[in-house]
Amino acid sequence: MIRLAQQSDAEAIMDIKKEIILLEKTSKFFITSPNELSNDINLEKERIQESREKNNLFVVYEVEKAVVGFMVFRRYDLTRLHHAGSLGMGIRNAYTNQGIGTKLLEYLINWANQQEGLEKICLGVTSSNQRAIHVYKHIGFIEEGVQRKQVKYEDGTYGDDILMAYYI
Repeated sequence: MIRLAQQSDAEAIMDIKKEIILLEKTSKFFITSPNELSNDINLEKERIQESREKNNLFVVYEVEKAVVGFMVFRRYDLTRLHHAGSLGMGIRNAYTNQGIGTKLLEYLINWANQQEGLEKICLGVTSSNQRAIHVYKHIGFIEEGVQRKQVKYEDGTYGDDILMAYYI
């Protein structure tokens, strides 16, 4: 089930981010490094509240009343960019490869189609996250550019930031 995020979901959302970033096999999927993870639940609550106030989209995906995924879309504030916005998402590792990411993206696209003046959904995805890239392309996102060696990991290796977009 997909529903709007509530401030009471802040802890679950933070736990999902921690799980993804702290696990070795997925830690390179986020730009945030493990030592930059926030433990400030109030900050996460503020992000959820701000999303509502700015008419952005912040949703969670529940399985048996447990939050197992989230997605946030923030429309750009500047007038010349207001036709677009960016998305971020995360899914607990135990629930990947079950179509949850696809369902969250479809929800976003349906919502975006109802937003006045919204024309483009943007995202950046690290080159190491091939599973996500495949899902984005399957939904209809196109690659618009690559920032080579944009992300430098703690072990000295690099990752590219792949810029993708979906035109509404």
